[in-house]
Amino acid sequence: MELDKIKVVISEVDGIITEGLVGLGEMDLTMFKQFYVKDFEAINLIKREWKFAFLSADAAVSMSLCRKRNIPFYHAERSKMEIYKRITQRFSITPDNVLYVGSSYSDIECMRASGVTMCPEDAVPQVKNTVDHVIPVYGGTGILCYVCEVLHGFKMRKNREE
Repeated sequence: MELDKIKVVISEVDGIITEGLVGLGEMDLTMFKQFYVKDFEAINLIKREWKFAFLSADAAVSMSLCRKRNIPFYHAERSKMEIYKRITQRFSITPDNVLYVGSSYSDIECMRASGVTMCPEDAVPQVKNTVDHVIPVYGGTGILCYVCEVLHGFKMRKNREE
């Protein structure tokens, strides 16, 4: 993995900090989502050294949750790749500077464009065959904690070598 080029971590929400399960009401409204709270702590640690953003196709993700936690959130109504390009422009980077974390079919195009890619153990098979690294953790149980450990471990090794 070429972690030395990474400047931004872009992550899906569902299947990463949630199990990918959603409680739906009778009118097809999202009643609730359960988030892995330790991943929010990991995001804060990641943000000390790298930029971080959520990219989701699900409008039910609470933008106020992200706003309250000071996490950039991008909603992809039509195409994740279209919004992905906007994120790279906003941060003035190229796709090889992106570590992308996803778990679903809608993530594959962004993964193919990114410098480093990761997914959870329970991602769909096509995603697992696309990524650089399958994280040995299921979605909603600490994926971003794992990513944080990988990034900080790499940074510590690199600093020791210099």
